[in-house]
Amino acid sequence: MLTVGNKTLSAVARAVSAAPSSVLRWQQAYQRHGRKGLRAKPIPGRPPHLSRVQKEQLVPVLLDGPLAAGFKTDLWTLKRIAKIIKRLFGITYHPSHVWKILHELGWSCQKPEWRATQRDEKAIAHWKRYIWPKIKKKADRLGAYLIFLDESGFLLIPNVKRTWAPKGKTPTVHYRLDHHKLSAINALAVSPKRKHIALYIRFQSQSFQGPGVLRFLKYLLQHLRGRGVLLWDRGRIHRDGEVQTFIENHPRLQVEEFPGYAPELNPAEYVWMQADSALANSVPEEIAELKPMLVATKRRLRRSQNLLWACIYASDLPWKD
Repeated sequence: MLTVGNKTLSAVARAVSAAPSSVLRWQQAYQRHGRKGLRAKPIPGRPPHLSRVQKEQLVPVLLDGPLAAGFKTDLWTLKRIAKIIKRLFGITYHPSHVWKILHELGWSCQKPEWRATQRDEKAIAHWKRYIWPKIKKKADRLGAYLIFLDESGFLLIPNVKRTWAPKGKTPTVHYRLDHHKLSAINALAVSPKRKHIALYIRFQSQSFQGPGVLRFLKYLLQHLRGRGVLLWDRGRIHRDGEVQTFIENHPRLQVEEFPGYAPELNPAEYVWMQADSALANSVPEEIAELKPMLVATKRRLRRSQNLLWACIYASDLPWKD
């Protein structure tokens, strides 16, 4: 051994091109275990990473959604995905590293669309592929307007997008819980030649029921010449007895229904989204302040064919197919 004799640890270290601490460690290992203590030991490497094939196998599992994976809600989190990776491949990742994998896979963190669990996806796909083309052809054959109708409500609770606050201090929005709201009903009417859209909208303080829908249909027919094919959801108020009687007595208005729990198909829904966007960061304290804001939004939408057509194209309705 190099340490035999008068050589110091530093001299031995220089002779073998190593640190003195390493020489001391080797010496102690030799004294305890003999030559076996000097045998090279495998150094544990980095934990295994997902292979390309494993990443490809992970994607369909994620696309099936958290509910199919056994979680109670339909939202993917980094922690949940880390658990899935561990479950499928036996590889442990810290949740903070999972986002790098998702980025490689072309995924991003997004605000989800809410979908009712009662949805029948097959029925919705069937409607889009077979029923909607028939409805559109019928409207073309009749030279009729295509009319999309929907109801909604606007609360006084602020629709906040952004506000100012000191850096590092998340702002808190305080609001007075007020169940007063302004109810609204709108119809987008696409002209028979499919070149122009008209917006019809009404507001009232009470929730819309059958009589309110009936008044709106009368108002609609007063402004539209010729026939119309009306599409709306399967809501209870649309099946009100007086409403159905009115429809039966006015054959120039043909009524069709969207499939259940599929609001994304109705372009009229996107009128409300435009209104919500216009109201963002507003702070009306009374219904009397809220209504003028909505009326101003209505006027702005009516003046812009681009905004109205945007409602059509933003929906999942296969308009150009």
